[in-house]
Amino acid sequence: MRFLEKSVQQILVQAANNIIDAAKKNLDDGDLKKSLRYTTKDGSIKVIMEEYGIFKDRGVSGANHSDFDGKKKKVHKSLDGFKFNSKAIGGADSMRKWMKKRGIGGKDRATVNFLIRRSIAQHGIKPSLFLTKPYQKYTEQIIQEFNNLQGDITKDINGTDR
Repeated sequence: MRFLEKSVQQILVQAANNIIDAAKKNLDDGDLKKSLRYTTKDGSIKVIMEEYGIFKDRGVSGANHSDFDGKKKKVHKSLDGFKFNSKAIGGADSMRKWMKKRGIGGKDRATVNFLIRRSIAQHGIKPSLFLTKPYQKYTEQIIQEFNNLQGDITKDINGTDR
């Protein structure tokens, strides 16, 4: 049975590598991309990333009503029910870093910072599915690998592969 455990672990590790590599291709360079990795423990695999990664992947619903339609924007819907539910708009320091990285500024950086954060809170964050799509793609591959492994085990038990 050690063979079986080793084979299952190899399939899972290869799938995790594929998922992480594909997810990183969907991201710009930054903290989230750098943080994306996996760990193995007791036969299971866990994907690790910056805390906000799940919100970027699955989206966050905006605070405005779903029938709100701005000039060129709409309210995005989260796939997992995440939503902005507070009137307080936080994240000024994170937004300042983001603005600096992209060269956004002007005379009144604080006002621009606030306006961007307010827009995000009103309209939400569109789901990017940077991790979900590779996961779904490689889940099918994992199932196929397990089916192949099951066939090999059956052949070995029946002695037809000797």
